Amino acid sequence: MLKNILFLFFISCNLFANQKANTDTLKFVFEPDSVFLHIGETRVINVKMVKENGELAQSPFLIYGQPRRSLEASPRISDSTGFAKVTVKPHKSGMLKLRARSVAVKREDRVYGLAKIEVPKPKLKRVVFSNPIIKIYEKTSIKMNVDVFDEANLIRKDVNVIYSTSAKDIAEFDDFGNLRTKNIGEVILTAKVNELDSQINISVIKNPIKQLTINSDKEEIRTGDVLQFVVKAYDRRKNIVTDAPLEYSYKGKAEYGIGFPASAQITSDGRFVAETAGLYTIYVSSNGSIVSKTIKVVPRNVGKELKLIGHGLISDVYTSDLWLWPGVDKHKGKDFAVTGTWGSNGEAY
Repeated sequence: MLKNILFLFFISCNLFANQKANTDTLKFVFEPDSVFLHIGETRVINVKMVKENGELAQSPFLIYGQPRRSLEASPRISDSTGFAKVTVKPHKSGMLKLRARSVAVKREDRVYGLAKIEVPKPKLKRVVFSNPIIKIYEKTSIKMNVDVFDEANLIRKDVNVIYSTSAKDIAEFDDFGNLRTKNIGEVILTAKVNELDSQINISVIKNPIKQLTINSDKEEIRTGDVLQFVVKAYDRRKNIVTDAPLEYSYKGKAEYGIGFPASAQITSDGRFVAETAGLYTIYVSSNGSIVSKTIKVVPRNVGKELKLIGHGLISDVYTSDLWLWPGVDKHKGKDFAVTGTWGSNGEAY
């Protein structure tokens, strides 16, 4: 009996060793293994998964481009012999990668390979104000957004835009593209990138706002609840100014002495949400007028016991995100979880 057990043990070890050895001898061959392409151009790359003797592995493999959405690759899977004629097409510039990996039950048995795709940045083509405004009230601040397009018609974020005005006594830019109006008058705004520029004419008009009011339908909310503040602006005749430029801010004090600071967010349209409990005062200002309102934020106190089902080790890709949600409709009564992240090659568990 003992001899039989030892025999089966040695057979199992040999089978495992042979499987591991077969995996270790596989490799990918890219022809060519590096390519220079412009955005929108295509190129065919032959990809083979071969054994140690150079013969095809007689097994399919997966193909994909990295970073995600930067490199289009077709087909996404090889034929059954371990060969693929892959057409690649870059959609973004940079050092891109065409990746291939074998199909294996165990992640540690997978084989990986890559080819490098170098894609240069296209030349810049035009500068455009994306939110051109003809009239702006005096003594207000507004973010002027500019889009810079290259010859591939892609918006470039890696450029330095220089802003200027024709009359600094009327309006002036800060270093971040925020325009601050000072006095009534006409002014030309210019956005420049290298030799390219764009200009718009605006009128700075009198600010009629003399009074502000603020209201909300609740005085107390829970952390995570969204509360809408309604702010109205009036001129000196008590008429409502519908296009009043409003600036929102808040000040908060957490309900405990030591721990996380008061954390919240308020949008430009008056929606407020708090991450930590405490007292928060919301401020709204325009043309020298200011109004405020204080609310209380209490803990949400939502919790549920979790049942440990088991452990699963994921060692070859990142899994920094964990998403949990309850089932609905036909899945009601079940709980679901997904782990993964943007840099995990599109894999999730």
